[in-house]
Amino acid sequence: MQSPPPPPPPISSFTPKVAILGAGIIGLATAFELAVKRGVPVTLYDPAPMGRGASWAAAGMLAPAYEAAAEEGVHPHLFELCMEGAELWPDFSIDLAHAADTDSGYSGRPSLALAFDKPETAAIHKLARALDARGIAHEELPPATAHLLEPSIAPDLIAALQMPTDGQVDNRAVVRALIMALQRSPLATLRSEAAPLRSEGGRLTLEGHDLILAAGGWNTAAIKVEENGQPLSLVNWDPALDQIDCYGGQMLSVAHGYGSPETTLRCGPIYIAPKADRVIIGATVEPGVATETPEPEAITALHARAARLCPVLEDLPVIETWAGIRPGTPDRAPMIGATAAPNLFVAAGHYRNGILLAPITARIIADLMLCKPLSPLHESFSPSRLCAAA
Repeated sequence: MQSPPPPPPPISSFTPKVAILGAGIIGLATAFELAVKRGVPVTLYDPAPMGRGASWAAAGMLAPAYEAAAEEGVHPHLFELCMEGAELWPDFSIDLAHAADTDSGYSGRPSLALAFDKPETAAIHKLARALDARGIAHEELPPATAHLLEPSIAPDLIAALQMPTDGQVDNRAVVRALIMALQRSPLATLRSEAAPLRSEGGRLTLEGHDLILAAGGWNTAAIKVEENGQPLSLVNWDPALDQIDCYGGQMLSVAHGYGSPETTLRCGPIYIAPKADRVIIGATVEPGVATETPEPEAITALHARAARLCPVLEDLPVIETWAGIRPGTPDRAPMIGATAAPNLFVAAGHYRNGILLAPITARIIADLMLCKPLSPLHESFSPSRLCAAA
């Protein structure tokens, strides 16, 4: 009688203990994916208030079409990653609301791109052609139809493009919900301090943890490591981290008023993002600028440009003005993956798509840390690509 086949090798029961350095939306979302959804112990470190920085300063745009479909000089697969990120948001929002018992303000309502002159019209047509080539749903609208959808739009509109892929979320509500969900989880620890990283024989260590994720936004490369009593920057463990740069952005919000917009609107660099309690107007893009102090002249100019799109905004009272710092890379795409250091991973450099890409970034990092295979698309955002291009 033939012997039975040997049993399969036992599946490893090892579960890593993970330290995440940085509690912006990327760090928070990854901690949520690991601790709440996959049962992995996580410690989240940040000396700054959690959920602030770029994550708090953003407008919550979920805009794969407008931000990535027709952009030149960017990572060749950025649009695909952005689309995957957008597709995850409805379920991510539901899971988060359930875990935190609060709403994230997610809205999948289509956005409108607007044109009031010839260059803006040409930009809309270029975007429409790019979406056609990719097989992505959209609709070019005559001005009368656009005005029916959003009556606040100025009467001299020339052309409009409806983008069903592009929605928005209340990013401040999201980071609050992520913090609440992690505070409820027995597997998540939140520490309001810098992680005590050390180098032992050149190897990064963090007591009590097996794996480390650097998610410090534009400051990721500057995260400190103690070696022989001296603080060294994390960039010494992977030079690709030095490719993350800062891009300042200034914004404002106004109060809702009679006839104020209810649809997310885009025109050139300007966006108008209605929230439940305010309307956000943004944003400047300032390469190399690392300030969180808004400039009155820039804010006034933004307000005026938004009022050109929706005249009702001109007289609505300003509630808040602020500035943030986006982390960007040379190809405007995030670095997501393993670094040159054996136990160190990175998720940073998301530029204008940090909110959009938070759920897919969290999934990629969790898969990597748990030794699950990645798709070629996900592998293409490894930080090693930037070392090869340098």
